[in-house]
Amino acid sequence: MEYAGERWVQRLRDGEMPKRWPVLVGLAIVTVAGGIGVYFSVTHLDGILHSDARRPFALPLFSVLLLGSGPVAAVLSWLRGRRDRMVLDRIRRNGTTPRFHLPVLRTGQYAADDFPDPRPEMWTVDAAGLHAWSPERDAPVFYLVWDDIRTIELASTDVRGQRTDTGIWIVTEAVGRFVLLPRAVIGRPFGASVTKIHILMQVLRSLWREFDPGTTQHAPR
Repeated sequence: MEYAGERWVQRLRDGEMPKRWPVLVGLAIVTVAGGIGVYFSVTHLDGILHSDARRPFALPLFSVLLLGSGPVAAVLSWLRGRRDRMVLDRIRRNGTTPRFHLPVLRTGQYAADDFPDPRPEMWTVDAAGLHAWSPERDAPVFYLVWDDIRTIELASTDVRGQRTDTGIWIVTEAVGRFVLLPRAVIGRPFGASVTKIHILMQVLRSLWREFDPGTTQHAPR
């Protein structure tokens, strides 16, 4: 498997969730910084109102954003971690030993209509193919054998006038194509960066070559 030496890739390979405390500490720092900014803005409100600055309310608004984003992100991370733990428990009770775990976003551009509810929240990869999992079901909600896959490619969209890679297309013989919008960390609600999306595509391609040696794949874009 390509990129097996990367620590975050190893966590996905092993179905491992990172420790929660570093994220909670980071969110606490963000919240405290926002609170300090709000306190400063309130105690200096008269100066802000009579300021000649071009955007005098930038600091107060940014401070409020920081103050609110910390608790919101903490709640979202807790909910996401809870659901991912349920999925991992179902995978283990199913008796399978995946070679790789790929957490994904449930919704997003391209992905809104790809699957009916319950939509996949994590995919596993093994010698047979790809399995899609949801916390609402004990068994996989979708299954794809390696022989059905025709290509694994990057999915791109326009972001502020520029083409940006946002996911991974899986092009199949039987069901057409669908997109995976990866998360780089199990238990986190945030999508993967462009760089990590590229790496995850290469990981899937390398596993495809390993389990289906006769396949002919398109070169990366």
